[in-house]
Amino acid sequence: MSFLPHDLHLEILKRLPPLPHVLASASVVCKAWHGVVNDPAFLRELYRARGAAPVTLGFFHNSDDLPHMFVPAGEPASFDHECYDRRTDWQFVDSRHGRVLLSDGWDHRFLVWHPMTEERHLVRAKALDMPEAPNGNNQVGAALICDCATEDGEEDQGQRPACHASPFRVAVVFRHPEDDTMLASVFSSLTGQWCRMLELPLVWKVRSEPCTVVGNVLYQQLVECRILAFDTDLRTLTTLHRPRCGNVRLLKMDGGVLGLAGVQGFTLHLWARDADADDWVLLKTVNLKEIIPGLSAAPSPKTDPRFTAMPVVKIIGVTEEGDALFLWTMIGIFMLGTESMELMKVHGTAVDKMKTVYPYASFYLPAAGW
Repeated sequence: MSFLPHDLHLEILKRLPPLPHVLASASVVCKAWHGVVNDPAFLRELYRARGAAPVTLGFFHNSDDLPHMFVPAGEPASFDHECYDRRTDWQFVDSRHGRVLLSDGWDHRFLVWHPMTEERHLVRAKALDMPEAPNGNNQVGAALICDCATEDGEEDQGQRPACHASPFRVAVVFRHPEDDTMLASVFSSLTGQWCRMLELPLVWKVRSEPCTVVGNVLYQQLVECRILAFDTDLRTLTTLHRPRCGNVRLLKMDGGVLGLAGVQGFTLHLWARDADADDWVLLKTVNLKEIIPGLSAAPSPKTDPRFTAMPVVKIIGVTEEGDALFLWTMIGIFMLGTESMELMKVHGTAVDKMKTVYPYASFYLPAAGW
């Protein structure tokens, strides 16, 4: 098809859905198509025209019970998902905007990794004097924040395909190991420095669950139904109260609203925070036995000594846009759309030591070369 005019190639490819497996197939049809699909300008125009959102490709995890650290959701991943030496203590702690954040608690280091491009950035945090091995003592929360935004502060979806080249920040919150004080700081890739430490007297401990980012605010769950809010722009620390509704995860909702998903037994509750009323609004209640086939007849976790501490359904992950939950059950791991209620089984069996997963979403970034 190389005999066709360049403009005609563009018109044909503009009509393709902006999905990773579709664009990957198109890129190997001929050299002309490979060149177009590898052009960042074309990708930005395609995603902007289609109003496309990043595609959830699967999730990373820290369990030793599976041979690979990445579990695909649908199409196999087209990247090398073993980004680090297994002899080290790197642990996944966050994933946003096509990048992944890992922590090596003993050496107070963070690794920012882009699986599609294999770019890596090492961030040293020794100066923060954080507790050692944050995953072990569960007193550290960390988030990766991308700075691909427009001048008015709103995220530009058209820039997301090139997000790997954008500046980033790493925000951390942690409890002082010796007193009842919560500390917070943020690292900027532009300056290569951590900001001045913020302090807030606080008796509540950090829960061992991932944080959520809404805008430029990091929300981290604390014990006793409390939430810590760290505004990384205004550099403020505040606390919120949340509903008590089983095992819960915070999530981002439409309109830049903080949301919460909770499962009690077989019932899923979805809440949104009304900041004006300083309260939570229950949006939806879902009977998961009607959504997940075979869940009613599934054995109880108490029948297996590996899972006696697990509930019948546990939320183990939330996508960065809050549009899907990952649910652990005794019959496998499922991805459930929070709006559409569409269900996908992503792993066929219950997995030990997988209480948290880190969903990975990205736009398609084709490999260089031909």
